[in-house]
Amino acid sequence: MQLIHKKLIPLVVATAVSAPLILNAASSDEVSFKQMKYTESDDRIDIDFSVLDIKKDFGTDYTVSFSASYDAISGGTPIWDSISGASSTETTDSSSGASHCVDEQGNYLCKDTRSDDILGDGHANMSDFSYRNVEVEDTRKAANISVTKRTYSRDEISFGTAYSKEEDFRSIEGSLSYLYNIDSTRNSSIAVGASYQSNSAYHYLDDTWKDFHIINTQIGYTHTFTKYTVGQINYFYIKQSGVLDNPYQTIIRKMNVSLTDDDYYKYYRAKEKRPDEKNSAGMTLDLVSKITPKTSWHGDYRLYKDDWGVLSHTISTSLFYDLGRDFTLVPLIRYYQQSAAAFYKAHDSSDFTFNETDYGSADERLSKFHSVAYSLGIEKEFTKSLSGNIHYAQESQSFGLDMKWVSLGFNYNF
Repeated sequence: MQLIHKKLIPLVVATAVSAPLILNAASSDEVSFKQMKYTESDDRIDIDFSVLDIKKDFGTDYTVSFSASYDAISGGTPIWDSISGASSTETTDSSSGASHCVDEQGNYLCKDTRSDDILGDGHANMSDFSYRNVEVEDTRKAANISVTKRTYSRDEISFGTAYSKEEDFRSIEGSLSYLYNIDSTRNSSIAVGASYQSNSAYHYLDDTWKDFHIINTQIGYTHTFTKYTVGQINYFYIKQSGVLDNPYQTIIRKMNVSLTDDDYYKYYRAKEKRPDEKNSAGMTLDLVSKITPKTSWHGDYRLYKDDWGVLSHTISTSLFYDLGRDFTLVPLIRYYQQSAAAFYKAHDSSDFTFNETDYGSADERLSKFHSVAYSLGIEKEFTKSLSGNIHYAQESQSFGLDMKWVSLGFNYNF
């Protein structure tokens, strides 16, 4: 199920596409493996996630990185559903919710306001509709590879490709970036990058595959203030186009189906409808500092805004504390807040229906909400080459969803 796999990245909210961090990383050959278990409240999504990362230097000028992951997804996702299945048209009793627009011979009598997004023949009241979980089960396989070339002045040119496949989703991506060292000390650098992603999602309600595309561009500046403190500012712009609807989400449309001057309204379950383009932009601020001989502090702020009406702020802070005996304690807290998309209506609001033409979604990830996440990890260095870590995290979102995950990982340098 392509809609939730991004949640596997700890403390990332799916509504806002995250911009990658461009802070310089030390070169070394390494292999790492992580296993994660993720679960949501209310019998929603459970995920088992495994990822293998390999990085290899070829001399001092080239680095190749490879990553492969596998997810097993199960559970349910909440949508508007029909209790009895397809809407009935066999009777003319409008008070029961059946259509009064079909006569005994099966002729359609009302004006036709229906579109390809409509599911069923509608009901005179909401008695046949319920907002509830529908079962989902899927697996995801993904892999990516990147190559970094260092120039004579130790600038870096990187390019990569990635592929992801699920039963209902396929994605292929290409990326290119350039890191320029402003001076010979390499204390300041500018990095620019761009990526293009082509996606195809299966829309089960009409049995078709539909495409959408993502272009991500960014520029960042990194500066080493002292040997203990480094910071970065990063600007990004993201353009998405194509069929951006969530294939699993539905809404309720209220339509006047009367052919006379007397209004007669019916309720139709329909596929959600989003604009076919989204432009988003924002910035990230990151600061890493060693504040005591045993403690390093990481602080992050992220601003995101798109033309669907979503404005979000993310603030996180974490510590790396040396416990001794090669143990490191890693606590983290993050706060997230966003406004709602212009076309979102909550399923339990007083006005939850849409007319026959408006954009519309009841997906809670497009709502106005805030969340608080906590994480606690312990890392252990067994030898100079081998280390391990275990992390536990939980997040509560204001619309009632709670999530928890635990991960276990190992890293080997060679």
